[in-house]
Amino acid sequence: MRLFLWIKKEIFYIFLVFFFFLIFFTLINWIETFLFERAGVTPFSFLEVAIAAALIAKIVIVVDHLPFINFFRKRPLAYSIFWKTTLYWIILLLVRVLIRFVPFLFGAESGFKGDLAQFVNQVNWNLFISVQAFYLMLLFIFVTFQELAFRIGPYKMRRIFFGR
Repeated sequence: MRLFLWIKKEIFYIFLVFFFFLIFFTLINWIETFLFERAGVTPFSFLEVAIAAALIAKIVIVVDHLPFINFFRKRPLAYSIFWKTTLYWIILLLVRVLIRFVPFLFGAESGFKGDLAQFVNQVNWNLFISVQAFYLMLLFIFVTFQELAFRIGPYKMRRIFFGR
């Protein structure tokens, strides 16, 4: 029975994280599309956005179970929010670089030259950094509400936001 409750809690948590990131990744994808369609930036499909949201939800679940994630649990809330936001943002940065680098490395058009300088020159870094700033804001909001829910409890959070 305890195992079932634990599994139910984890599935509910991963669903909420997935849904949160799915909504905001879709919005960011639309913003990228509208702002940069003249620059030749191709938008991600909804399936690609959903896979990215699922990947980030899985990363959040894994990182939340690491021992160093709660390093500032006994400190004021701002420390924990800053720590977790920074960790998630760095991991997301690495995942985004890998998402851009793997197709370049194994793509048919690259011919597997392995030329890192060509990869660096090919990526639109202004767009990449601006989207990364969106993700930083998104992660800050997510972690703030996550930490608030942990500190005051999910039932009190629900009552504060939605009433009874």
